[in-house]
Amino acid sequence: MSQTLPKLSHHMVDEAQYNLLRSVGYLNAAERRDIIDACEFGDIAHIKDKRKSGEPYITHPIAVAEILAGFRLDRDTIIAAILHDTVEDTEVSDDQLAQRYGKVVARLVDGVTKLKSSSHNKQENKAATFHKILTATLDDPRVLIIKLADRLHNMSTLDSVRPEKQRSTAQETLDFYVPFARLMGLNDIADYIEVLCYRNLDSDMYNKLSDKLLQHGLGRNFQREAIHRYLTIVLHNLGLSGHVKVLDNRVVIFRQFFRNRGEINALLRHYAFEIVLDNIEECDKLAYYLIKKYQIDDTHIEDNIRRPLPGGNQSLTLIYERDNDFVKATILTKQMQHAARLGVIGAEHASDVSQSVIQASLRNMKDLVDEDTLNENSPDFSAAVSAINELMDYLHSSKILCYSPQGRAYELPQGATALDFAYAVGPMVGNVAVGASVDGKKSRLGTVVTNGQLVEIEVDSNSEPKAEWLGFVVTNKAREEILRWFKDLSAEDKQRHGQQALDRALQTYQKSLSDLSASDWDNLLEWRGLNEKSTLFEQISSGTLLPQLVVSRLFSDEVNCLQAQEHGDDLAQPQQLVANAAGVELDFANCCHPIYGDPIVGHLSRHGLVVHRHKCFSLDDIRKDNPYQVIQLRWRDDKAIRRNDNGEYDEKIRFPAFLKLSIALSDEQISEVIYHLRQLNIGIETVDVRSTDTIIHVIVRSRIHLAQGIRNMRSLLGFPNIMRLYQL
Repeated sequence: MSQTLPKLSHHMVDEAQYNLLRSVGYLNAAERRDIIDACEFGDIAHIKDKRKSGEPYITHPIAVAEILAGFRLDRDTIIAAILHDTVEDTEVSDDQLAQRYGKVVARLVDGVTKLKSSSHNKQENKAATFHKILTATLDDPRVLIIKLADRLHNMSTLDSVRPEKQRSTAQETLDFYVPFARLMGLNDIADYIEVLCYRNLDSDMYNKLSDKLLQHGLGRNFQREAIHRYLTIVLHNLGLSGHVKVLDNRVVIFRQFFRNRGEINALLRHYAFEIVLDNIEECDKLAYYLIKKYQIDDTHIEDNIRRPLPGGNQSLTLIYERDNDFVKATILTKQMQHAARLGVIGAEHASDVSQSVIQASLRNMKDLVDEDTLNENSPDFSAAVSAINELMDYLHSSKILCYSPQGRAYELPQGATALDFAYAVGPMVGNVAVGASVDGKKSRLGTVVTNGQLVEIEVDSNSEPKAEWLGFVVTNKAREEILRWFKDLSAEDKQRHGQQALDRALQTYQKSLSDLSASDWDNLLEWRGLNEKSTLFEQISSGTLLPQLVVSRLFSDEVNCLQAQEHGDDLAQPQQLVANAAGVELDFANCCHPIYGDPIVGHLSRHGLVVHRHKCFSLDDIRKDNPYQVIQLRWRDDKAIRRNDNGEYDEKIRFPAFLKLSIALSDEQISEVIYHLRQLNIGIETVDVRSTDTIIHVIVRSRIHLAQGIRNMRSLLGFPNIMRLYQL
């Protein structure tokens, strides 16, 4: 550094400034002078502020700026990072920042500034802040990376705050910032933050795995070097110019361990490598060689070069077994590697298909955010809570990418249909859709699409939306567009559409409206509390009543009998818990044993409406042949399983679940497990100890209740792997 740095308020601040200036050597002299000025300005602004550890507060934002300098970010982003807490915590105003450092810096600082209101509760304030960060990020993605660097530094220095605060900050970060970062393609920084989240969430679990990694460190290093040498020799023998890099795969190991998706000893045998080559042809050549040599099956091959992941990341990923080790080889070009570091921020360096995928994620998030929800004069905090709840559902849903014939990417939730794709393209396509072609094969609109498929929508300008579509579309966008179309119809047209939809639904049972008797109509009208058929038809076209459920109501006598025989009064009555199937007799499927909180669908069988988990394998063939017989269902909220307002749960609401523990329990361990599960009000029906594992049949009230039991058992038994079995 050629320039002499000014002395600031504390030797720790001087050191922070010195380290930052060493990191921004890629900027020109004038930009570096502005950064020195910002350090001095921030030091004065925060002169009275201290961190929980007692350090001068300004050391934190300067450290955040240094993290961002590692990404070689621009002058405005670095200065905004240094000053990111000034408007929120000091007397500095937006106008002062704009005058001194420019409007861009002021806008970036505003984007990461929390919204607080004493007249709103903590949840509303937090939602409003998330909402603000989201909208600001959609306007300028640099807002997000400043916030992520802020979180990264905060998460690494949480030791001085109380344990409850550590856990709540870690959970909030894992719930919102990490998935948001990944969707924006910012995987490098998301990896570091995610590991710190696990450290702060449960130090016992974190230390258990960290100790194991240290114990096996030398052996793992030896194996890594051996695999690295081998892959380098392969490149040489194939005549490929590139380099092999050992990846730090701790984040994957910690994630699998914390999410109970792998045993410690098996996870320790996982290694990851990145192989950077000159072009896609060379990537394919190496992949072909490894696939042939290790006979890698399709389930362990991910071609995300042609079909990028959400966030736009491109690579060709292979997972294979070598001498009892699991090797993950990520093969990509230099351009893909560069784009993967900065995601949406470096989107201009990404390929066309990668940019298309990033734009698909941005479109979805923009659809979730009403730009007018929050404005400076009168923020709507309750609207922000609603929007953020939707965003959380979206961030944590499994996503797929489907492509139009023109190659444009559309991001959809797993389980979405061809009709959802049509509405993702736009209402002008969805409203007149009559069929689809999926990977060149003629398909129905209710066909569930999968990742990477090419979807072409067949349209007819004379066609109109159908009320039964509301039963199988998955996305909010599709549902809202269909409802909007019906809302604008006259009462007569609504009745006509409702009548036609019911007639089509009756065809599932080879019947029509003319087959319904007077007593059938009396039954339906009494069920809905109506006097006229026309009102029932209007309810169908308004989306408050699915025609499929009307049909199920008419033909559900067998289900009623089955339920009475199988369950008696002890287990949960499904009709109390499923929100959009009130008054319809239904049963829970034995093929997948859904419990309250699982994502669910209903199958309109000849025996009535049967509730399945949305991923139930037994629905695959049904969806292919009769996709309209599978409808979307949703549970009522948590109050549905509470007996009273004091938070006590209804003891009659009980669901069976089956757990497989990766260890054979001793008699003493069985006694401990039974005791601890009963403390959580989890019932134990049977414990079956086998040679290498144990099967436990438990009774729980919800998915969350079951997760509590699994966490408790893992901690009690030394963190074995515990799987939920959906079928015995």
